[in-house]
Amino acid sequence: MLKNTLVLISLFGVLIAEGNPLKFSGQIRQRYEMVDKDFADSTGFNNANYLRTRFAVSFENDDYSTFVQLQDSRVFGTEISTLTDGTADALDVHQAYFNLKNLFGMPLSAKVGRFEAAYGPERLMGAVGWHNIGRSFDGVVFNFTNNFANVDFFNLKQVEAGTVNNEDDFNVRGAYAHLSLMKGHKTQAFAIQDGERMTFGGYGKGAFAGVSYEAEFAMQNGSESDDVNYGGIMYGLNAGYKVAGMTVSAGLDFVSGDDTTTTDVNESFNTLYATNHKYYGYMDYFLNVPVHTGGLGLSDIHVKLSGLKFAGLTLKVAYHMFGADQSSDSFGDELDVTVVKPIAEKVKIVGGYSLFMPGKLKAENGVNGSFAYLMTIVNF
Repeated sequence: MLKNTLVLISLFGVLIAEGNPLKFSGQIRQRYEMVDKDFADSTGFNNANYLRTRFAVSFENDDYSTFVQLQDSRVFGTEISTLTDGTADALDVHQAYFNLKNLFGMPLSAKVGRFEAAYGPERLMGAVGWHNIGRSFDGVVFNFTNNFANVDFFNLKQVEAGTVNNEDDFNVRGAYAHLSLMKGHKTQAFAIQDGERMTFGGYGKGAFAGVSYEAEFAMQNGSESDDVNYGGIMYGLNAGYKVAGMTVSAGLDFVSGDDTTTTDVNESFNTLYATNHKYYGYMDYFLNVPVHTGGLGLSDIHVKLSGLKFAGLTLKVAYHMFGADQSSDSFGDELDVTVVKPIAEKVKIVGGYSLFMPGKLKAENGVNGSFAYLMTIVNF
């Protein structure tokens, strides 16, 4: 026993020794939530404690790199026994990939395996970091880089049916390009194919005379069957201004809904694999669009204040006014308040409260929805 312990200690010492090519990192994140989202007087808050643990090891040299990230995601108290239940149902390989550099002597690399695919502002493809598990794909990404463009060409396998001729497989394919058009400004273009649907558009970000801007536009086309043709659009327009260390911003996000007077075109835009928590309110009423809007589409007029500091805290406030593309009624308004407190170099506490005041499309009983959380994030 003593011999085995000494071997393990020696091995651990080698792994963490200075100059070791392996790099280790990790995160433990705990979040306590109080949720009351059903607009009913007869119910109160549902409470839950979430814990996400990530541990990663990476290696890199001039020819290739590797990255492996293990993850355990759980809710306190859901295992059937504190002694005998060791199933760890949500223990998974969140990411595991290798990246081959300078293929064929060209500025071309290939990333193969399982990985997060977060592109642009994540309105269409994101890692959904807020979620206790998060999103990752299996596939391959080829990257080509020169002085004008940095382009990812990806082929991601969402469903492997194992059938003859792969007829029932489902792949997500496309390209996402970062273009060097104007110094100090981001310009991106993309095309994403999932199944028979094609989504394409562009994104820009920068600043003029102290006013920052962000704009994104996307269209969808293609056909799912003889009866359904896609024709939806999405856009986001935002502007911000920094004053006294704070940023005040306002904008509009729009997702088209389906005009039911037509039968051959579905104008409901699908936000694909987006990080919608980042955009459409922290209460997450609109995570799956168009399902969560009933195909009516979504418009979100919002104003935000971030960077307000007091007593060692940083405050962020956002107010959303949610409407529909295919209805004159509204979904409602939402207020999100977030407070961040750093307590060490890699440790911070984040707390938040959200209030949703429903319109006719959500509820007509005058009862609000509420959400509160307290989260601790420890990185190492």
